[in-house]
Amino acid sequence: MSGSGQGIVGMTAEQAYAEAVEQLQLRAGQQDRWCDRAVFWTAVRYGVGDIAPGTWPAAAERWTRLWAVARREHLPPIPGVPEVDNLPTDATAADRGLAHMRAIVSKRR
Repeated sequence: MSGSGQGIVGMTAEQAYAEAVEQLQLRAGQQDRWCDRAVFWTAVRYGVGDIAPGTWPAAAERWTRLWAVARREHLPPIPGVPEVDNLPTDATAADRGLAHMRAIVSKRR
């Protein structure tokens, strides 16, 4: 996850793009941990193959438009990321607890 610690509420489109660059590099090794589903799904809609370090100036207009849409939507979980790490930043403690319990139970199967 990005080191900003501010979550999606205070995140700018440019910060979200930087997070996507960082997390997409980790995704192949299943080490990605996104700060919010909106960043992941914006990256998918933008085209993950087109996101690279140093490309923000060219991406800014289109990414910003897609980012604004994704921030308003109810988005599905991020594929391949454990549910407890995949909850929206505004998830309740109860939601996080239930996701953690489901992860424990699924490991026992």
